[in-house]
Amino acid sequence: MEKRLNNGGKTASDTPSIDLLNRRLGTSPAPRMLTEFEKKLLRQGADEIAAVVRRNAVRRKSNA
Repeated sequence: MEKRLNNGGKTASDTPSIDLLNRRLGTSPAPRMLTEFEKKLLRQGADEIAAVVRRNAVRRKSNA
């Protein structure tokens, strides 16, 4: 049976920049080089994820 996720209408991506990159790239039958803009989005997404990880680590530390 097929499982359906209830995410409240949100996208599956964790960060806005990764969501934008996913929408921009779509699916392609052939590999290609990323544009400078796409590389920037990847870096920005990594920075956003790192910020969330740091924030969560601080919360866990303060709750311990």
